[in-house]
Amino acid sequence: MKRVIFGLGLVTILSVLFACNKAITSKYPGYDEVETGLFIKYHVKNDTGKMVQVGDIVSMSMIYNIDQDSVLLDTRETGMPVKLRADTGKFEGDMFGAFLGMHVGDSASIIVNADTFYIKSAGAPESPYFVDSTSMLYFEVKILEAISEAELMAQQQQQNAAQASKEMEALQNYLAENNITEQPTESGLIFISKKKGTGKKAVAGKNVKVNYEGRLLDGTYFDTSVEEVAKAQGLYNEGRTYAPFEFGLGQGQVIRGWDEGIAMLSEGGKATLIIPSSIGYGANPRPGGVIKPFNTLIFEVELVEVLD
Repeated sequence: MKRVIFGLGLVTILSVLFACNKAITSKYPGYDEVETGLFIKYHVKNDTGKMVQVGDIVSMSMIYNIDQDSVLLDTRETGMPVKLRADTGKFEGDMFGAFLGMHVGDSASIIVNADTFYIKSAGAPESPYFVDSTSMLYFEVKILEAISEAELMAQQQQQNAAQASKEMEALQNYLAENNITEQPTESGLIFISKKKGTGKKAVAGKNVKVNYEGRLLDGTYFDTSVEEVAKAQGLYNEGRTYAPFEFGLGQGQVIRGWDEGIAMLSEGGKATLIIPSSIGYGANPRPGGVIKPFNTLIFEVELVEVLD
């Protein structure tokens, strides 16, 4: 039975590609041995498409298997193309050189020895335990896009600007719907005092203890230090100790919105902090979490103690 395994972080370790040598006779019917131990068969050659150049960021669909059996990667299932930076191969027969000089729209099958790929190309100490050293790896690839790093940066900046605009629109709608009239600080933080504290003032450089609840604009909770809230919101983790969170204020140990907002409290004080992504997690929150890029965050916080 076929196994679907993502081998050795392929999306990040594929980082290079190839200058096609003159093909020689191949022991695999229909394939040309373009370099020693590297076999390729084109299905589509799109000579009018953009040619992959050194330094390009290349996106490709890929099916990758062992001896035409066990599937290690199929981008049709992951929904995410492989992306890599084009460069020359490190040695003759380097699988990582097999795309340089191809064109957008080209599709091909590539065969290479497992040990050659994993050890020599990928730099692993050995092939994975489930791969025999004599096995051949079969790659089915199609070049989807090849853009320069400058073009990629421009694309990302444009996408980020569009997402930031959508975030601000959603935030303004939330404020209007909830009749929130407090004005943001210069950074964009909206501080809503709920209870004035009577104890020591929070001071940068001091450690503080804070109870908190964190949620998104749509009400989805993502974290809390309060056990009862965790249970009520389906976040409870038996292995976690629920207690006020301690950190050094103004030391960059938390997001900027927290450093700014907690500094506005005294012991016993409570507030709502509405934190736009520009002083939150921005475009790069923790992968796989509830918080997505350009999410505004809402925290209910209580300053429990300022430590000496």
